[in-house]
Amino acid sequence: MRRMIEILVAGAVGRTSARLRHLSSDVRGVAAVEFAMIVPIMFFLFVGAIEFSQALTVDRRVTQSASSSADLIARAPSQGLTAAQVDNELGIIEQLIRPYDVNALSVRIVSVRATGVPGNPGAVNYVVDWSRDNQGGTPYPRNGNYAGIPNGLLVAGESVIVSEATYNYTPLIFHYFIKNAFNLEERFFLKPRNASCVHLHPINCVTGANL
Repeated sequence: MRRMIEILVAGAVGRTSARLRHLSSDVRGVAAVEFAMIVPIMFFLFVGAIEFSQALTVDRRVTQSASSSADLIARAPSQGLTAAQVDNELGIIEQLIRPYDVNALSVRIVSVRATGVPGNPGAVNYVVDWSRDNQGGTPYPRNGNYAGIPNGLLVAGESVIVSEATYNYTPLIFHYFIKNAFNLEERFFLKPRNASCVHLHPINCVTGANL
């Protein structure tokens, strides 16, 4: 009886060992498991590449909008521009930002002049002469101080056209995960080509009097 039990146990152990060896060498389904593990990673890499590519493209369009609008205003004739002419020049951004949402883009043109500081030779204040945005507004008050001019760009009596572009960017696909949009920003500085400053009618940017 004992011998029979030992034989049965040995047989059961042998069959179990054989099945385990068979399972250990069975690779069926491994590819499916690996695929299931890799797919999420590949998906996020693919989506990330699309998002990065689009964000980079929009950022370039924002840069073009800032540089082109600043260049157009800096090329103004010596007699200056009217507010309507500035607004018309800013219309170029609609062409530059397409096919992306132009309503998400804000462009501000600021004419800034440098004035001397009494009692402090070499020091300058940066003062807003005039400003316009692509909505026909005045984003900066006239004669208000302007921050952000690079050191050494202007000396007293000089002027510069500043173009500020901001795009409120919403991710194409990741907006399901990133709930808040973020801003893409660019700023360009260009000195007037045909005069010491760009007059915005009816005010003379040199004297402050009416043209």
